[in-house]
Amino acid sequence: MATEPDLRREIADERRELTNAVAELRKELDHTAERGKQLGVKVGAVAGALIALRTALKIRRRHRDD
Repeated sequence: MATEPDLRREIADERRELTNAVAELRKELDHTAERGKQLGVKVGAVAGALIALRTALKIRRRHRDD
């Protein structure tokens, strides 16, 4: 049977491992969130460009038909 100091040491070791695991998960989540933001900006830029192109083509068509 483990002694009290042994149990305390094991608990401290487990706590340290859990703390490190949580820190690593937070780091990965921050990285994933940042990539998501970058993707959102790119999608927004592409959507804006497509709307501008569509509008320009409509205007061109109207002027050509006149």
